[in-house]
Amino acid sequence: MVQKPKAKGGLGVLNLKWQNDWLLVKQLHKFYNKVDTPWVNLLWTKYYQNKVPHAAREVGSFWWKDVLRLNTQYRGIAKCSIGNVSTVLFWNDIWSDAILSSPFPRLFSYDSNQNASVKQIMKANDLESVLNLPLSAQAYEEYLSIQDYLSSQAYDFDGTDQWSFIWGSQQYSSRKFYSRVFAAQNVHQSFSWVWKSKCTHLKFFAWLLLVDRLNTKTMLQCRNFNVQPNNCCVMCPNQQAEDIEQLFFQCPFAVACWIKIGIQWNSAGNIHEHLSSGR
Repeated sequence: MVQKPKAKGGLGVLNLKWQNDWLLVKQLHKFYNKVDTPWVNLLWTKYYQNKVPHAAREVGSFWWKDVLRLNTQYRGIAKCSIGNVSTVLFWNDIWSDAILSSPFPRLFSYDSNQNASVKQIMKANDLESVLNLPLSAQAYEEYLSIQDYLSSQAYDFDGTDQWSFIWGSQQYSSRKFYSRVFAAQNVHQSFSWVWKSKCTHLKFFAWLLLVDRLNTKTMLQCRNFNVQPNNCCVMCPNQQAEDIEQLFFQCPFAVACWIKIGIQWNSAGNIHEHLSSGR
């Protein structure tokens, strides 16, 4: 008898959370660009007058707090074209050629308010008023360099900041966000073979197989199902645990079935190497 699991979880739930987050980042984009909608106007008017949202104390409904917590992901893919510089941090946001805390690390360490907005810094009487003095020799060299850099920047304190994405568009795309997040991932070619299939059911089944999420007996045990009488493969005489490797590639019955249709898998390696050898 199979019982319901005590708790749900796993890769599917995690993937769903990521997808929800990527979709909610679109709402953050509207918010930071102060799109003229009731909820955006309400939040700016009620909570963030003269404040940078991601540097302020959490306020508002639980829904809004959850959305705003995604600002780290958003600010990693968005750059601010400065207007009145009221929505962007001086040291930790992308509003120039680089995040300024990186090229000026020593000077950054002397800032008395490391979450200051660009507007606060630019309206200060001088940089000395926002720094903890005295500066080290290296910090002073960076101070001279950043003064030259800031003097070349154009500001419009009557304008508005415009946030756009680092792929060169004002339009948000969860697909491009996904590509950015997983750009460094080395994905085996077997996934490409699966997604080229025209059969939706086969594609879904093969994906579950490749990510080890099929409901084999060992997987059901991991999910707190009560598997009776044990987790062994019913087709194997030597009482082997039923996991994906055993069920599809090592079970004598499975091996006989593959040979019947002219396929013989490589006995060594992981599932991706099996598929590579048996194509």
